[in-house]
Amino acid sequence: MIAAYRGATLLDGTGAPARPATTILVDGERIRLIAPDADVPAELLELADTVVELDGRHVIPGLIDSHQHIATPPDRPTAEATLARDLYGGITATRDMADDLRQVSDLARAALVGEIPAPDIHYAALMAGPGFFDDPRTWQVSQGATPGQVPWMQAVDAGTDLPLAVAMARGTYATAIKVYADLPGETVAAITAEAHRQNIAVWAHAAVFPATPAQV
Repeated sequence: MIAAYRGATLLDGTGAPARPATTILVDGERIRLIAPDADVPAELLELADTVVELDGRHVIPGLIDSHQHIATPPDRPTAEATLARDLYGGITATRDMADDLRQVSDLARAALVGEIPAPDIHYAALMAGPGFFDDPRTWQVSQGATPGQVPWMQAVDAGTDLPLAVAMARGTYATAIKVYADLPGETVAAITAEAHRQNIAVWAHAAVFPATPAQV
């Protein structure tokens, strides 16, 4: 279904001035065009199944929340409230940067099939050095199991079977592996190479001590 939203005042999230008299053309879940009302070809408007006049309304389309934690610790009502708030605030996709993926994966499924109002959720399985797993957050997201020994949060050292570890992370249906802390540069490189070989992305902060920013 194609919908044309006309006459909106657009806030693009960049800090730029609001853009009045703007058309947003949406095809299903995809934004296909954002342009001043006067610049939209008539033939495109004729394709629209629905035209919605938004004079006097403000719209924030297609923002991405690039760093979110929705299950540390798991709290389903709070997570759903956060996701609904984000969606109605204009966020259409969110990147969860390591949580209890037992809950996150179900939230992602519920968002995908329309059971809950939420942005699309893309999430990461975490890999870190053994020293990181003294952090109390790792217990919060591994309740009922041992931190560092679950597929969504793995302790990695020189003896780790990386092909198996990456395969286990992929089995959580994660979008990416997040390399986080207590990892030397050569281990970060080895995780990244194996992840890419298995066709999964790798996310990280600028530094993963003791790996330097240049190594990451």
